[in-house]
Amino acid sequence: MKALIIINSFSDNPNNSHKARRIKEELSNRGIDCDIKKAVSFLPSTNGNQISFPNLSDYSFAIDLDKDSYLADALDEKLPLFNSAKSLHLSDDKMTTILALKGQGIITPLTIPAPLCYVSNPPQEEISEFLNQVEAQLSYPLVFKENHGSMGRQVKLIRNRSELEENYYSHISVPHLYEEFLSKHQGHDYRVMVIGSKVVAVMERVNLNDFRSNIALGGKGYDATDTLPESFKKVAIKACKILDLDYAGIDIAMSDNDSPIFIEANGNAFFTEIEKVTGVNITSLLINNILEKISK
Repeated sequence: MKALIIINSFSDNPNNSHKARRIKEELSNRGIDCDIKKAVSFLPSTNGNQISFPNLSDYSFAIDLDKDSYLADALDEKLPLFNSAKSLHLSDDKMTTILALKGQGIITPLTIPAPLCYVSNPPQEEISEFLNQVEAQLSYPLVFKENHGSMGRQVKLIRNRSELEENYYSHISVPHLYEEFLSKHQGHDYRVMVIGSKVVAVMERVNLNDFRSNIALGGKGYDATDTLPESFKKVAIKACKILDLDYAGIDIAMSDNDSPIFIEANGNAFFTEIEKVTGVNITSLLINNILEKISK
């Protein structure tokens, strides 16, 4: 048995390489050989009848640490893939995630997606109508998010009409959404790690200097594995099942009435800080789960 770990070809984030190395270590501890390869080394090609890959025949399964949905779709045709291409489609786009969860008893912040715009000179009255609706439904402050992004870097707090207009025009051709601001979510939430439909670790994240709780933006992590209410953990487990995620970091906040509210799913969540904070060997648990699924 040999494993393939796919990483992004262009990212220089040390958390990506650390996660790949940790997975390789745990596989090696179980006597499984593993290659860490950049996505550019495994470009799929198709003529409409079949999908072809270079250098893929040696591998028994793949762990996808990239976010390339085209590559994931192609790999899923050839190898057991963790997480699956389906889960990537459902969890990597924040608006797609929210729509997938609708009607399932999982509460999310009130969210409005920006309408598709692919023209160079859109009618100003249409833009004004959209922004008027955003103001009316969400009020200020409100939260802007790009549909694709990580570590909070594509998230902004919008405080007034001027900021709303400036932000919209600068992202007019980028898929994005607007979300209600939750006062108890300001600089505070929980990263719930779920593997195989079980909560294995919880990190409470607190950032006193930013409305975003992300560790990459200065947030601090604290072990909340045993203290987070079961109602919050149940939301995380249910979301993973709906989104078809073998493993994920589910971000959950406390609503203004103290109930759990789903923020987003991270199917490629980093392990560095949460392993350090909780003392849980998340990587080992992940590999155990993957090997158990393959054996079945």
